[in-house]
Amino acid sequence: TKTILHHTIQTQGVGESFLAEKISDWETALRNDGVSLAYLPSPGLVKLRLTAYAENGNKEVVAEKIAHYISELYRRIPEYIFGSEKDTVAKAIQDLFQSRGFTLAAAESCTGGLIAHEITSIPGSSAHFLGSMVAYSNKAKMAVLDVKEETIKKHGAVSEEVVREMAEGARHKLGSDFAIATSGVAGPDGGSEEKPVGTVWVSIAGPNKTLSKRLNLGKSRERNIRISMLTALNWLRQEIISGSFD
Repeated sequence: TKTILHHTIQTQGVGESFLAEKISDWETALRNDGVSLAYLPSPGLVKLRLTAYAENGNKEVVAEKIAHYISELYRRIPEYIFGSEKDTVAKAIQDLFQSRGFTLAAAESCTGGLIAHEITSIPGSSAHFLGSMVAYSNKAKMAVLDVKEETIKKHGAVSEEVVREMAEGARHKLGSDFAIATSGVAGPDGGSEEKPVGTVWVSIAGPNKTLSKRLNLGKSRERNIRISMLTALNWLRQEIISGSFD
């Protein structure tokens, strides 16, 4: 009798075509060894599903073969893998923060509370997540997060300067070790030549510095919001694991 063995690896922060390019020789070796690979992309994520058939009691041998290729993949693209099977980026953040005793806050504009929703959908998140402030208007950014009026006037709400002040404001207000902030043009309208639809700024404020980066996404509002949330959380995970804030 045949048994089908599956294993799914979860990746974030890399597109399907770029990922396929990065692991093409690994994929060739995998297929030559009788293991098939399926790319399962969704907004902001690419799942890699390995499948192999076992028969006549060689299930353990095939399972070991899959495990070997998975460990090879972890060595190849560690920065993009956040888990396996049904893991989520938020669960990876929870495991990381709770193992290190860190706390987290969020300041959200374009993500509208989706970061908080994603984190708090996991049981036990109260041990590390202190809260999120959805500061959508400029007035709210100033009143709730202490973003300076002159910063907004000079650079606009969707800017590196404003998102950094949002992250630092959230960290200060809630007394967390880390804070993450988002501000962007989610769409479908509201963009400009300088800041087209899909322009999103993300910032992480930590104990000794504040980081920021710009995302250039597409035209779909729903997709932009979801990718911003996933990218922000996975970037936070990557920076902490890499020792950036040590």
